[in-house]
Amino acid sequence: MKFNILYIVFALTANTLFSQTIQKMAAYDSESSYTSGLYCISDTSIYRYSWYYQEWYSLSSDGLTRENDTVRISQLAVYNNKISNSSGLFVFSDTVVLNYNWIVEHWYPLSNTGLPRVFGKPDVQGLTVYGDSGSSSNSTLFALTSAGVYRYSWWYQEWQPISNAGLNTKVMEYPVVPDFGALVFPNPVYGKSVISANLPVHYSGEISIAYFNTSGMMVFIDKFMIEGEQFERAVPSEFLPTGTYICEINAGQIYKAVKMIKR
Repeated sequence: MKFNILYIVFALTANTLFSQTIQKMAAYDSESSYTSGLYCISDTSIYRYSWYYQEWYSLSSDGLTRENDTVRISQLAVYNNKISNSSGLFVFSDTVVLNYNWIVEHWYPLSNTGLPRVFGKPDVQGLTVYGDSGSSSNSTLFALTSAGVYRYSWWYQEWQPISNAGLNTKVMEYPVVPDFGALVFPNPVYGKSVISANLPVHYSGEISIAYFNTSGMMVFIDKFMIEGEQFERAVPSEFLPTGTYICEINAGQIYKAVKMIKR
């Protein structure tokens, strides 16, 4: 069996039928002869290997973060939770960690609370997980960041750092990001609304406002130039379906997230 797995790894890197580069691989003991616990991710897809059919099958991408209609995936972690409705399958998709549900074939986002950020995005450079049978909420999930290792708390729905004591490495110190006021008015959005902010410093350059739905998918991004400390921008409601959104405002290295409801 070890030989077969090594052969698969070689085939993935050498087979020219793959139009995308395989980025990560992860595996667990599936205790089954016809399906494997072997997974891999490419730039835009997640695959599971079938021993029975000797073939890779792509999973649904519903719920994954998209940028310009392209799925973004960079990290992968798996474990065998021995049930099918909520899998032990996790990925990091550009802006959020997500967990796969086999029944509805959809990716559901975990909270970003507690994760350090770089240029407004969560700084996740690796994922690993372990657990036993049952729901994914019984698992222990870790994320590697430049500041250290963070453990996800299912109870508090947040990422908590573990101690770096004993590590003979230099840990990145994140710059202190000053807070600033921002709001959407009126909110909920029925027709015309605006999003406004008072920046903590004089700013000259591009502002971006990204609108994420509750699945972590970026639905729309608005970019514009400003000169000063304040701005007011119309909410692009015509491009946003009914639902709840997180609006992430980025101005250089400062950012702010605002919750918005579109009726």
